[in-house]
Amino acid sequence: MSRDSQLTLTETWPRFLAHWIAAVFGHFLKVVLPLIADWPFPLLSRDFPAWWAVLLFAATTSLLAAVINCNLPVTARELMKSVAFGLALNATGEILNFA
Repeated sequence: MSRDSQLTLTETWPRFLAHWIAAVFGHFLKVVLPLIADWPFPLLSRDFPAWWAVLLFAATTSLLAAVINCNLPVTARELMKSVAFGLALNATGEILNFA
């Protein structure tokens, strides 16, 4: 078996975790970026979510992205795809909430 992870497409735990962390980051980024404008007054609004609730929701939703992308190599390009996938999962969840 080759030691080079770029040549094999087997599902391994380090790849799964790398893509899962990237997808969680993308999902969390979609929630946090709009809140930066409201950062000076976060406690005045009841819409400001608890950071742990957002992170837990992002972690559970991003399992789908990690399962799909875990056969990809761990390169900057592939991790950016996982970040975008996490962001897209959050956007899909918001669209389904509107429907």
